[in-house]
Amino acid sequence: MIFFLLRLAVAALMLADSGDSRPGDFKIIGPGGGGAMFHPTISPHDPNTVLVGCDMTGSYITHDAGKSWRMFNLRGVVQFFVFDPLDRNMIYAQSNGLWRSQDEGETWRLVYPSPSSVKGIKMSSDHSDEDLIAEPNPLGDITAMAIDPSDSKTFYVAAGDRKKATSALFVSRDGGQNWKREGDLPGLANKLWVNPHTPATARMLLIAGSHFIEKKTSSGMQRLSGPSAKTFTDISAGFRKMASR
Repeated sequence: MIFFLLRLAVAALMLADSGDSRPGDFKIIGPGGGGAMFHPTISPHDPNTVLVGCDMTGSYITHDAGKSWRMFNLRGVVQFFVFDPLDRNMIYAQSNGLWRSQDEGETWRLVYPSPSSVKGIKMSSDHSDEDLIAEPNPLGDITAMAIDPSDSKTFYVAAGDRKKATSALFVSRDGGQNWKREGDLPGLANKLWVNPHTPATARMLLIAGSHFIEKKTSSGMQRLSGPSAKTFTDISAGFRKMASR
């Protein structure tokens, strides 16, 4: 064990001496050593503010482009981070529930399920496998989220039962207090986008999962064709403003 720790220390010193450089001019700027890191998310208000999650339940935030990091814990493994498009201080994170920070990640409060509805906590195997037991729980597990670009209180989420792989689209127009079901989805979704160039009263949404891409308009849900692949491991999207006629 001591020999193993010495090897780790020597390796760390070698990295420090080499400037933490990697092929392709990449440099290590983030935390490590406690599990794999996922979901790096950059603030749209400040590129120096970045969030990253760990598979050991810890999450990290930097406000100086990676020179220093602070760890915080939201009880479960974070699945995604979302920055409010209008308020730089407001950040959301989904772990065993949807959490909100109103002070740029310093403190966090549970948004969904409502804290008053939480009846208990179930831990199946270890600290990274924790579930909140809530009643009522009309959404289930939130797997994707987007905030309306012109209204910070309007949330769009994909949510459902992870084990059964069932999911639906929901909307809240009061900051997550009340929810309306918009329609079923063909599977679990892990990405959701709002087209900012569509009318605020009739937003076009894109929802994607590992086996589907769907478009939501005022006319309903529409399945979109995608690239030929058995599984989408990741997907990104952008929207181009159409020229006015």
